[in-house]
Amino acid sequence: MDQDRDRPQGRRCRKSASVLKKNIIWACLLISVLLHLAGLYMTRDLWLDELDAESFRARISLIPPQFKPRRLSALPKQDTEAPQVEMEYLQRPEEQAAEIREQDLRLETTAPEIETQQAPLALREIASGAKEDEPVFERVKMISPSALGLADSMGIASMDLLRMVDLARANKDHAAVIRDPGSRRDLAGYVNFTQVHVYGAGSGRGALDAMSRYLRDHTRLLARVSNETYEHFLSEKLLKDPIHFLFQGGGLIPYRDEVLTMFSEEEKALLGRYLHEGGFLFIEGNNRFLREMTRHLRSILGVEAQLAPIPTSHMIYHSFYEFGGGFPGEDKAQVPNVGSNPTWYYPVSNRQDLLAAQQDVTFNPQTSELGDDGVPSPQGLWGVEVDGDLVAVLSDLGLQQHWMASLNSENDGTEPVTYSLMAGSNIVVYALTRDDGMTPKLPPPAWMQGQKPKVALQEPARESGSVAYDIDTEELFSDLDASLALVQAPIGSEILEDIMIRLDGRYTLELLKRGYQGLLFHNLPAGQHWIDLQYGGQTQQLEVDLKGGKVATLTFALNRFAFVAQLRMQEQEGKVGFEHWSEAFADLVIEEIYLAEDREWLEGAGEGFIEAP
Repeated sequence: MDQDRDRPQGRRCRKSASVLKKNIIWACLLISVLLHLAGLYMTRDLWLDELDAESFRARISLIPPQFKPRRLSALPKQDTEAPQVEMEYLQRPEEQAAEIREQDLRLETTAPEIETQQAPLALREIASGAKEDEPVFERVKMISPSALGLADSMGIASMDLLRMVDLARANKDHAAVIRDPGSRRDLAGYVNFTQVHVYGAGSGRGALDAMSRYLRDHTRLLARVSNETYEHFLSEKLLKDPIHFLFQGGGLIPYRDEVLTMFSEEEKALLGRYLHEGGFLFIEGNNRFLREMTRHLRSILGVEAQLAPIPTSHMIYHSFYEFGGGFPGEDKAQVPNVGSNPTWYYPVSNRQDLLAAQQDVTFNPQTSELGDDGVPSPQGLWGVEVDGDLVAVLSDLGLQQHWMASLNSENDGTEPVTYSLMAGSNIVVYALTRDDGMTPKLPPPAWMQGQKPKVALQEPARESGSVAYDIDTEELFSDLDASLALVQAPIGSEILEDIMIRLDGRYTLELLKRGYQGLLFHNLPAGQHWIDLQYGGQTQQLEVDLKGGKVATLTFALNRFAFVAQLRMQEQEGKVGFEHWSEAFADLVIEEIYLAEDREWLEGAGEGFIEAP
């Protein structure tokens, strides 16, 4: 009976052991599968990163290399043993000399001698290219390390590789020019005008916009007006501008009728510093306004400066266009001769009042033929010089009003509007190119447009009195803006979720749109930057080194596995120019973002947040 009871119990024990063994096997299989999946997930990231890098390199490889030197390849010397050959010389049998018959000797004749002249100079020996038997020593003068040799000149970056638009956008110098020694009209460069408002005077946006448009259309100067406006002449940033315009009524509204213009002591001190350090002022208004400005300038510059009419032989009338008889409306014969003018005399005139009175008078056919009879001629351009250098120009010609008229859609471009814009071009070009000015004079490019130099990389001849070329080209490259591209991986896939980018912990950009495949940030300062990317609920950080004038590319992707999500971000090797990058990724939909107005956030001035649609 006991044996019968033990049999079912033994079967149950064996059954439970079998079930436990199966459970252990399944558990091991499950653990093995999980480990294999985890390993595949980890190796998948490396594999995807390599695929992204290969795809990026495939696109970048299509870009033609720049400045790739041609190298001479030397073949390795092959050591070969010449075969040893033993030669046997066969002896020829001795032959008897031929006998000459006596009758044959009678036919032999002797040729007459020909007289030859001796050459006065011995012919020079021609080198045969063979090696000399003994070494030849010769003294050779070595090139000084400080001198510009051929090797040094090949390493200098040509200025034609720098885009003026990049230099203008960087705005380290508010202007820069490249002068052509052969022609004044081939002046190239850029200028960024700054708006400044003082009591009763300033540079109106409309007049500067009109002048900038004319310079862009009719010269090789890239001119634009900065959006920032300074109230009162108190910021040291105004010292960077090569020229400031002070038009009557273009600044702060005067609150005292008896005073049209007014400067504080701090403004006078900064204005004096500006004019002594290479600045230039163009002042325009009526007679009373100009007389008040002369008193201000005299108190600012002191007795070392002098005021006098500008003669037509002055360079301001010939800097770009030729105005041999003066600007439109000027009559130099009517301008009084004031000599050295120690009292800073400026003629009193009521020309503007008479003109205003004539406009209010009803039209009369009997007096219409008189024209402007009885109205005195304008005084024209008067200049303020310090040690012989023109630092300020006073004008009552009303050029600014004609500049504003050029913006009118009804203007047909005829005189006097066109001539006034041409005169303004002369004033701006003179301020940019004068020898004692603050505008950097960049060296001409290695290859001029339309012509090539006779000697490659030869330093151009400088004009007499010109400013030395003291610009460091490496520093200019570092001043160029950099660009940063963020491309969804694999390349070609679309961004389907909200994305937020934070640069250096200061500037934040959030984009809510869909359907594009990457972002391209412009106007970033060169150097190290910390990128914080948030996409699909995940965050990833990466530090990237941006180069001036180049585009750095970051690829990112969101990997999902079951309930696990991971954001990958990788910097791709190779930084190329914007044009080449655009050609390589022309098939992608890229959202371009310009940070020209928001650079101050990246330079530590504060924190900014922008939400893009």
